[in-house]
Amino acid sequence: MGSAWQGLLGTDYGLFSLIGSIFMLGMGVFFIWFFSRKIQQSADEHARELRKTGGEPPAKNGQA
Repeated sequence: MGSAWQGLLGTDYGLFSLIGSIFMLGMGVFFIWFFSRKIQQSADEHARELRKTGGEPPAKNGQA
């Protein structure tokens, strides 16, 4: 087990691999946070629109 940690932390390719993995995990967390926030904003905006029109869905305005 010691040689695995030594290879990961003691070599340049091990450090690049570790940095890349941490970066990818960070990107995953960021994207989950970002998309969740945008979905919630969209849901809040839709609920506001429904309240404004009296509970009826908004008109399609010519969209299919």
